[in-house]
Amino acid sequence: MKQHLQQIDVIKGLAIIMVLLLHSLTRKDLLDSYAIYHIWQAVPLFMIVMGLNLGLSVHAKSPQANELYTRIYFLKKATRILTPYFIVFLLCVPIGLAWEWIQEEEVLTFDSYTWVGVLPVTGRGNYFITLLLQSIVLLPIIGYAFSRKPIVTSVLLLAAELAYHVWATEFSFFDENNYLHDAAFPRYFTAIVYGLWLSRIVKLPLRQPYFLILAMLAVSSIAMLWFLAYGNLDLSAVFRPAWELQQVFTYGYAAFLVWLTIRVLPSSSGKVPLRLLAELGKASYHIFLVQVIYFGLAQQDYPLLTNVAICIIVGYSFFRAEKKWQL
Repeated sequence: MKQHLQQIDVIKGLAIIMVLLLHSLTRKDLLDSYAIYHIWQAVPLFMIVMGLNLGLSVHAKSPQANELYTRIYFLKKATRILTPYFIVFLLCVPIGLAWEWIQEEEVLTFDSYTWVGVLPVTGRGNYFITLLLQSIVLLPIIGYAFSRKPIVTSVLLLAAELAYHVWATEFSFFDENNYLHDAAFPRYFTAIVYGLWLSRIVKLPLRQPYFLILAMLAVSSIAMLWFLAYGNLDLSAVFRPAWELQQVFTYGYAAFLVWLTIRVLPSSSGKVPLRLLAELGKASYHIFLVQVIYFGLAQQDYPLLTNVAICIIVGYSFFRAEKKWQL
């Protein structure tokens, strides 16, 4: 059985707070606060944790080919991902209609993107829902391959991400359909690889060479982030400018943060701050769904604490209600 680590929930709790801050602040605010090293790491942290959980799962029980896409697997994913999504999707309709009637502002949208996870009332970060939908299909085969050929799988995923980025910069289709690029799972293949390897090395002694390798990758990522954000480094020939800060050469820093958190914090703690963050981590998906709607309606210049408080309170209440009533 896969060991449950409270540190993972703590990381997710911190990451969802980062998401709320990211969507509340202007780009200038983020750059002035050096958010490339904290708030802007939210999605990379989530994706690395996704890979970490996958690695822990396949390490606990090496999957067989006929066990990858079973009815039980899809029911499990439906419960965790699809049920909350469809509840929020349905709630978007009356909420959107009420908003349009009161504010006289059109917010309800149904188009081709609806089929790939875009909510009828959509706000910042909706692309992550589409990423999760892709993960249902892609993660089992990635985990299966990694459990048998970890190095080959890692190299192939790394090459696939780089190839995707190069292709995306040359393909004008994404100029008009940038959402599909934002939500493309291959952009995070390397983050998944980091998570998979962390599942194998996170508990190893510091004297192991893996720590040195991870530290070197983190340092290089820190430098890369700095030169991309504040220097004159231009990688637009390989990466689309909007996402230069989240790509194969920058995920090492987020991976190091995940490793450090798991090493420093206990796997189980009754301390109030850690318990609160862990609870937010467990509810992070529900909070995320709520914030998509919230930022589809609210203005960015609303008070920061108001944005954070409303999304956390409503999202966590949604999580508890679904858990209680087993919706």
